[in-house]
Amino acid sequence: MTRPRSRWMRRVRHPWIFALMLAALVIFCIMLWLPTQYLLVDGSNDKQHHIGFFFGLTLLCWFSLRYHPAWQLCMLILFAVLSELSQHWVPHRHSSWDDLQANLTGIALAYVLLMLIKLGKRLVGKRS
Repeated sequence: MTRPRSRWMRRVRHPWIFALMLAALVIFCIMLWLPTQYLLVDGSNDKQHHIGFFFGLTLLCWFSLRYHPAWQLCMLILFAVLSELSQHWVPHRHSSWDDLQANLTGIALAYVLLMLIKLGKRLVGKRS
């Protein structure tokens, strides 16, 4: 006999991708509160790290959750803004408009890729 799924678990499409997304968020939040001298990444390509992280987070969110894409986009933008604003209160860190722009660029690039994939599937479906 199977147990009925809880209400929030019905919103999860793929539990293992959801677990990856949660792990990425936890690692990001830990890195967000560390002073910059303790980070293991080089600061010279900081914007690429922002773009890459939010690109990957957007893909994980898209494939793991059953929310409407507009809700997912709102959640991702809110997280991007809050992650930059919270750095204002962390010692040895600073918030930056450039970092926020890189975060939003990563989200936008992922959505463009996902929409192109969706459009390609639709076009291939009409051909057959």
